[in-house]
Amino acid sequence: MSFRSPWRHRWYVWAVNTARRALRPFGRGEEAFIAWLARRQNRRVARHLAKAPARRALLIMPRCVKKTGCHVDVQHGLDECLACMGCPLGDVAQICRRHDVEALVAFRSHIAFEMARTLKPDVIIASACHDRMVKALRSVPEVPALLAPLAGMDRMCVNATLDLAWLEQQVAAAAAGRAVCDGPAARPLPAAAHVPSVQTP
Repeated sequence: MSFRSPWRHRWYVWAVNTARRALRPFGRGEEAFIAWLARRQNRRVARHLAKAPARRALLIMPRCVKKTGCHVDVQHGLDECLACMGCPLGDVAQICRRHDVEALVAFRSHIAFEMARTLKPDVIIASACHDRMVKALRSVPEVPALLAPLAGMDRMCVNATLDLAWLEQQVAAAAAGRAVCDGPAARPLPAAAHVPSVQTP
């Protein structure tokens, strides 16, 4: 069943861009608007999964949650993060180990979008900054994506934090084969397939 997203329509993208420009001068108004768009997207995805169960989940974490100065190659997995626990990726590694799910770590948005197009997951679970969330919705509207904004950055792309409670809820739901839901209750789903780590150029 095809995912019906308003982001497929040019008029919708234009309307969002217009609203963002209008809100930009008013403090955090633009971020609040994007967070609202993400909540609407999550409810839309939950309704979609109730009718079209997810069998494969793709988990994407951005580079900016990685500790500044860390040289661990997380492109191939998060095993070393379990021993360090010096940044949120350590918590992500623990969550993934608890639920037997591997994290895909994409350092650039265009790589994440290419992974989505190539792997064709039934659902994406991702955290990103507000601007990148809009870019994701605009770039791969055909893929259902559950989104949560990053928080607590010292400055853009430095020492970001994740909503770990939200992330674990989504990972646990996918690993257990239940609907990943941020809205109306949905029917049980078949178990999600494991997704391997990915290399970036």
